[in-house]
Amino acid sequence: MLPPVRSLTWIVGIGAMATACIPLQDLAAIGPGIKPPSITFTGATLVSAPSRQQLAATYCPDLVKVPLGGATLLCQGLFGARPSAESMTIAFDARLKIQNPNEIPLPLATLLAAVTVYPGASNEQTGATCVQLCPGAPGTCPAQDPATACQASSRDIRSLNDFANAAVGLMVSNGLAAAAGQPPSFTAPTVAASSEIDVVARFSLAPAQILRVMRQLAEQSVNELQQGRAPSFAIPYRLEGTIWFDGGSFGRVAIPWGPASGTWTI
Repeated sequence: MLPPVRSLTWIVGIGAMATACIPLQDLAAIGPGIKPPSITFTGATLVSAPSRQQLAATYCPDLVKVPLGGATLLCQGLFGARPSAESMTIAFDARLKIQNPNEIPLPLATLLAAVTVYPGASNEQTGATCVQLCPGAPGTCPAQDPATACQASSRDIRSLNDFANAAVGLMVSNGLAAAAGQPPSFTAPTVAASSEIDVVARFSLAPAQILRVMRQLAEQSVNELQQGRAPSFAIPYRLEGTIWFDGGSFGRVAIPWGPASGTWTI
């Protein structure tokens, strides 16, 4: 298991509370025995991705040069017809273990998550999303501006404002599940008193935007495409965020995690 990470880009905040976020260093001041929960990032796994054949069929007609404009016919013969955008979605699950050392339960509330693909490269791209989790069925969330829901009072806690330059629509939340095998939803899980849970949060990357970012890799594989070989694609990523818990009368409790890095390979 990976060690706890210190500052990722999600934020689970609290739609129902109007009080300010309580930084970790201030927890001791809000009541005796209140301890910060701990968050351990245990990995991020692709759950949906286009095949190498589909990626080759997407890029080949634009990159392979054939006299008299025959690239489309050549590439279709090599890799098949260009797939639809809907079939090219990339989705991943981020897994977290959350431990609550307190004698009171701590519900999660709002989720701010950010992913940077190809960090440090010329085709680097960041996406961020702020999602409210509902205490009951969908529609039970109180109305709140995402800019407020995903805002922390401490500079040490990541807020939506920290990702003002993120690409709009690149990252979309599909919900989260608090038990293995459950479908993701937007119902807020609760960490029981003196207990722990494993949370799986699912996100997808908008096909048009991620394919534009990955094009640089395809441009380096033109020879393979011309010879009818579908190249592999590596997607380095960095995840960051914070989880905000509902501390009841104590207000919001913010716990940062990340950054966590890895590579997805298609």
